[in-house]
Amino acid sequence: MNRWGMGTTLYRGTILYALLAMLYDAVLVAGFCDRLVPERLAFAVGGTLLVLGVVVYALGVFAVYAAVDARQLATRGVYAVVRHPLYAAWIWLLVPGFALLRGTLLTLFAPVVAAIFYRLCIPHEEAHLRREFGAAYDRYRERVGGIVPRLCRP
Repeated sequence: MNRWGMGTTLYRGTILYALLAMLYDAVLVAGFCDRLVPERLAFAVGGTLLVLGVVVYALGVFAVYAAVDARQLATRGVYAVVRHPLYAAWIWLLVPGFALLRGTLLTLFAPVVAAIFYRLCIPHEEAHLRREFGAAYDRYRERVGGIVPRLCRP
């Protein structure tokens, strides 16, 4: 597994769905329905989510690259909050931000599709991390939530 983990597989699936949804909306639905989200609200909330998503994603990339280069488990910065901040940025911020900007039915389902893709792929990455880091990863996994921060620490 490379430094992107399962990310390239996940990103391709999510982006493919989003592109197909936008194409479908633009070609087949454009003449039949309006935006489901008011434009000003969509731009304000969607834009904010995108900016936050880029920040979280960038922080995660810098932290994981430093850890991979040092052959260590990434547990600092955003990795102290969630185990998969890159995926969390896509699921909670980037995909919903893009979906709100587009504001149509199929694109608004993109975050759900992304969450399903990620839910199916994350166990493969976690199995790799468990093999690579053993008990250290198990302890980290007990303390830190996957893509949702844990409110109560064990």
